[in-house]
Amino acid sequence: MDATRREAFGLLIGSAALAPGIAAAADTSVDPAPPPAIRAHLGVTENPFGPSPAARKAAMKALDETPYYAWALEPPLVALIAKRDQVRPEQVGLCNGSLEALSLLPTAFSKAGPIVAAVPTYATPLLYAERQGARLDWVPVGADQQIDLAALAARAKAVGAGAVYICNPNNPTGLLLDADALRAFCVEMSKTCPVIVDEAYIEISPDPERNSMMDLVRAGHDVIVARTFSKVYGMAGLRVGFIVARPDRVKTLKSMIPTHKGRPGLAAAAACYGDATYLAGAKAYLEGCRARIYAICKANGLNSLPSHGTYVFVDSGRPNLTFQKTLASMGVEVRVFDSPAHPTWIRVGTASPAELDYFAQVLPKALKA
Repeated sequence: MDATRREAFGLLIGSAALAPGIAAAADTSVDPAPPPAIRAHLGVTENPFGPSPAARKAAMKALDETPYYAWALEPPLVALIAKRDQVRPEQVGLCNGSLEALSLLPTAFSKAGPIVAAVPTYATPLLYAERQGARLDWVPVGADQQIDLAALAARAKAVGAGAVYICNPNNPTGLLLDADALRAFCVEMSKTCPVIVDEAYIEISPDPERNSMMDLVRAGHDVIVARTFSKVYGMAGLRVGFIVARPDRVKTLKSMIPTHKGRPGLAAAAACYGDATYLAGAKAYLEGCRARIYAICKANGLNSLPSHGTYVFVDSGRPNLTFQKTLASMGVEVRVFDSPAHPTWIRVGTASPAELDYFAQVLPKALKA
């Protein structure tokens, strides 16, 4: 297992609790024995389909100019995004993967009040904000596992939220919110605080244009749409993302980012953004991965949720941290999200056919362990 995977493995096993009041359940003792070799990396949400041919070619060409900073490549990518998404260039802010913006903006907004979000959700950026002094206010998902928009609105108003964060499709559940309901929520809530909509996986939703809240930004609402090239575009290692928002929100983000982006990533992003042919292929590949995960779970009597992301949320039927360690001891990496209502659930990420085959081989043994 390489260094990056080894670090990720450690984080996934010993991750901190996502909601206040939940005791850390991970074993913090030091094991002198090296971790086992991981043969199925299902703990992170990557896209093994990889970048498009055009993105690969552009990144390779950009390597010839890596002695030089990439400042000149940023304005053309901003202009490309602005044109495609029908906004003004000053409404587009580039970042190092959407995680950077999703971490920094809640940190800034928390000065006005707590950050309100569902649980479980993609809490990594919110936990960053918490480490910088932000107060987080978690609202459990509903009985249908869906983000409870009414409960979010009520909590945000009650606590005087500095911002509301919504991941759509949600991570780890993979569930997609009703577009009309989310749109109405964003319009009303943005009257009192900014609404951050994390659309990391929106490109593989059934109708990306309708499900995206990008139109609300065009209409002038205080909605921040975050996108990334790390997931569907298969460029997790190149770290390029962006937000589309009001110009003042973009200025806030820019004021907090100390560095520029890498030349290969910017070049690759410009070469592939909106590539319909590539996106269709990536979507088909990821749907095939999810179908394989569903089948593996069904064959082993496990329930899972229908996902629109690069992962599937699975009920293992046993304590999830313990089961995570059991799988890890057999060479399979999965992720656990600490949520009071989901003590037995794990998230299984899409991966290569060989990795999913290995998961299918190991899962029955792990369930009997």
